[in-house]
Amino acid sequence: MMTRDQLSEALTLARSGADLTLDEIAIFDGFALRDFAPVVCTIEALAVLVRWQCICFDGSIDHDALNEIATVGRRKFGVVGKAVA
Repeated sequence: MMTRDQLSEALTLARSGADLTLDEIAIFDGFALRDFAPVVCTIEALAVLVRWQCICFDGSIDHDALNEIATVGRRKFGVVGKAVA
């Protein structure tokens, strides 16, 4: 499942000026719920989730939200591929 390095890569991508679309975020709907089924996603899709949940308007990071993604992602997010530079 999701590794610390993959989350770090997604966070870097989310904080960059990369053009990320919200098309893939629907697979994460309800990710923190107990009955959420594991999903397979890309680094880019994970970056969209991180940007949506964790990046504040002033550019800071909501560390509680990031911790929630990290905790759930270790069990529920299968991340494939590498980020496109």
